Amino acid sequence: MYVEIRGVEYLSVTELARRAEMKAVWVQSGRRVRIAGDGRYIELEVDSREASVDGLRVFLGEPPRMYKRTLYLSKIDAERYVGPMVGEYGRSTPQPVKVVALDAGHGGRDTGKVNARMKLFEKTFTLDVVFRLKKLLEAQGFRVVLTRTEDKYIELPDRPAIAAKHGADLFVSVHFNSVEASPQRVTGIEVFTMTPQYQFSTDDYKREGTDQARQLNPGNVHDVWSSVAAFQLQRRLLADLKTSDRGIKHQRYAVLRLAECPAVLVEGGYLSNDAEAKKIASPAYRQDLAEGIASGIRAYASTVAQARRSK
Repeated sequence: MYVEIRGVEYLSVTELARRAEMKAVWVQSGRRVRIAGDGRYIELEVDSREASVDGLRVFLGEPPRMYKRTLYLSKIDAERYVGPMVGEYGRSTPQPVKVVALDAGHGGRDTGKVNARMKLFEKTFTLDVVFRLKKLLEAQGFRVVLTRTEDKYIELPDRPAIAAKHGADLFVSVHFNSVEASPQRVTGIEVFTMTPQYQFSTDDYKREGTDQARQLNPGNVHDVWSSVAAFQLQRRLLADLKTSDRGIKHQRYAVLRLAECPAVLVEGGYLSNDAEAKKIASPAYRQDLAEGIASGIRAYASTVAQARRSK
């Protein structure tokens, strides 16, 4: 069923399609494959870590490989990442989503990203979005836990610990991004999940984090459903905000690494881009962002409930 290619265990896209009750076809001979069925699809490109799931950019842990005229996707990507995004959950069954932990990134002495020209601080906007999101979720029947409620520094390990103490079923950390290279050209939203064990984070192009890749972290227990949550949030955010798709990515951030429930980190825009920073500084945009995240959380909770019913 599995083959080893360059030291990584792979699953054929034909087998993944069979499991998901889909069909795999070449859309570009020897280059691109589409796995499709029931209105859902995954597009994979040979030797590329960038894929597409229902039109969303998704960054794989390993590039798909050709072997004996068949395209193979890494077992981890197939079973713990893109497979779950199209409904192939394996035997994993999550808890119903009743308690949501919201983490406003940074705070206190940790300002987060800064747009010095416009005097804008990430820590201010993350807390505002979380307050707006809390109100929306509580109105929809969720119980909400906040990791901080004021401009106060909270140690990174304490944030998922607060979520665990209150029995959170989903952890969502809210941030805003920044880049140094071509800052006025980069915009958009991205969502991160914890990097699976034995894989490298999206930005680790040189494969330098070998020791980190070998470690099993608490967040890895929930890889499958963190992927589902990331997909639902990114899908709803892009639909609501009509912004650039920066992708669903992996990273070993402490708040994801130590989470004891499915967890995602949302980067809601780029403060380094003056036009986008101006939007982020607008209460209307932050309300739209909060509503998009809330919509994604509702969609995730609905997916979990449906999966539990089908077991």
